[in-house]
Amino acid sequence: MTTLTHILSNPDWLPHQIDPSGKEMLFVRLARDEFNAHAFLANQTGTDQQWVSINDLHGARLQTGPASFIFHSGFCRSTLLLRALGVEGKVRGLNEPEILNSLSRLADPSDDLIALVIDLLSRPHSAGAAVVIKPSNFQNRLIPKIMATRKGMRAILLTNALDEFLWAIVRKGLLGRQWGRQTYLVAASYAGQVDGFAAHIPGMTDLQVAALGWLLMQNWFETSQGDIGASRAAVLHSSHFDENRAATIRSSAAHLELGLHDCDIRAILDGPVFATDAKTGSDYATKEARDIERSRSAVTADEIREVCAWIGELARVSGLAVPLKQTLC
Repeated sequence: MTTLTHILSNPDWLPHQIDPSGKEMLFVRLARDEFNAHAFLANQTGTDQQWVSINDLHGARLQTGPASFIFHSGFCRSTLLLRALGVEGKVRGLNEPEILNSLSRLADPSDDLIALVIDLLSRPHSAGAAVVIKPSNFQNRLIPKIMATRKGMRAILLTNALDEFLWAIVRKGLLGRQWGRQTYLVAASYAGQVDGFAAHIPGMTDLQVAALGWLLMQNWFETSQGDIGASRAAVLHSSHFDENRAATIRSSAAHLELGLHDCDIRAILDGPVFATDAKTGSDYATKEARDIERSRSAVTADEIREVCAWIGELARVSGLAVPLKQTLC
């Protein structure tokens, strides 16, 4: 049995789940290559596992490092940005840790428990290294509480235009459409007033429901940025990232205070990150061409245009500018 001291001193032991009673936390030990793999950390099982009392964790001393976050509305190159910012020895990216899913399943996680989770995730793998954490978009209700755990901690709010969001859902097929509906159902519980839509949701198309989820995310990001402060939470559009890679990496690293230099940024741009699909590791150009060929149609294009017009009118009467104005520069 591994001792608590060893688990806490070795960041390869990652907090993974909280038991339903809220009394214990499961840690999994991941090999270094598993941290760098394309799979989400939520799907990693680790080479060893051990449950630890949360009371013991609260009383333990932790060596933590600087942490920052990439929050996102979904299907907007968040995994790509996280991978691009990861520089060996300087920045460790944590791609959708399961512990944040587990935390969000609690009805009202305490501030102390959230702070403990952030401290455990921010243990550095090397001296002076920073940690960038990218949760799933399903944990976005926790943004204000997460950002309140550390004064001055910074985040990027990454989003995209609605048509880009909807086309990404279409490319994913049935699972994408299911995910789009789930995005709405989760966001509807906290991100805006939806009473007027509740009775109509069963009769709406998948893309209509997903678009409402996207609209709620825009509203929530605006609210969250207002609460946190624009100096700490900067908005980035995925299209800007795609068209201005060097500038985006440079400004993202500066905003998150990652300490990257020009030589680091050149190495990122010249490396394999942009040549491969961030989620699968396959050749990006080949996958993109295949996805477009199998999913694009005039019928779907018409539906997306109509849904975008409808959401645009909802946003207008609500006084919400969408997508949220980019502030990262």
